[in-house]
Amino acid sequence: MPTISVCVTTYQHVAYVEQCIESALAQVFEGALEVLVGDDGSTDGTREIIDRLALRDRRVRTFHHPVNLGPTGNLTFLVARARGRLIAHLDGDDFWLPGKLASQLSELEADPRITAVYCNAQVVDAEGRQMGHFNRGMPARIGMHELLHRGNRLNHSSMVYRASARDAVLGIGKPFIDYRVHLRLLSHGELAYVDKSLVGYRWRTSGSMIRTMPTAVYEGYLDALFEAVASGARGGDVHMAIGHFWGKLMIQHLASGQWLGIHAWGQRLIDEPAFEFPVTRLIGSSFLAFPRAFTSWWRRRYGSLVYFP
Repeated sequence: MPTISVCVTTYQHVAYVEQCIESALAQVFEGALEVLVGDDGSTDGTREIIDRLALRDRRVRTFHHPVNLGPTGNLTFLVARARGRLIAHLDGDDFWLPGKLASQLSELEADPRITAVYCNAQVVDAEGRQMGHFNRGMPARIGMHELLHRGNRLNHSSMVYRASARDAVLGIGKPFIDYRVHLRLLSHGELAYVDKSLVGYRWRTSGSMIRTMPTAVYEGYLDALFEAVASGARGGDVHMAIGHFWGKLMIQHLASGQWLGIHAWGQRLIDEPAFEFPVTRLIGSSFLAFPRAFTSWWRRRYGSLVYFP
């Protein structure tokens, strides 16, 4: 039986999927590997590349969905079929660097209290040119306070978790984003972080969810915050997370000209009894959003090239 099952979700990734899968197959560690590839009805040649790689390497298991399941449905389909004692996620337009799985496997084997391990990532553009790093300053152990105060700054293609915790993915039952999975994994144990850039993360490709399904991303983020409240997160931490969420949402809506949506989302956050988010906090977060957005843009363009500082 495999030690690690890699779940690769792909859709219209003809330019990237070969590098993605081969980067997983090239990982060297003590144990066996299987790579499950879910093609969500691609029509651009992705399917042919996947089939060719599967013929060449028996560790690749392919699944071609006749009907588009969406990012969530595709991922849960694969996770349910993973046979390894550890499960890793990898988006079809991302890739791994040498030593990625070995570094994370050593963390999990050294401490049974750890349920999931993440790492940093190199941010690259559509052509693979390096643009910077995904984040900085993340601690070796990540708890609820850290997740809520920093927001969704863990890279999805970096995560490896114990198969015994797979209900963090399968138990949701509706479309979700990775932030919710991070929060749910905390109920199974500790989250560890390897401060090395061992993933290649493509920045805002044409198929990224924030471009193609922005409303689904916002709703998924809100669902994650509801889950945090239900799990007993402190009110101050939740308010901090909502403030960051509101600031990013507001800036993105202004940039895209969706001004009416700003009022609707703001009212929704204030009226939600589970959050107890005061209007004064909303106003304060609105003012903070502009310098935060400018600082982030400036650092990416001229400074430290860190995408989630």
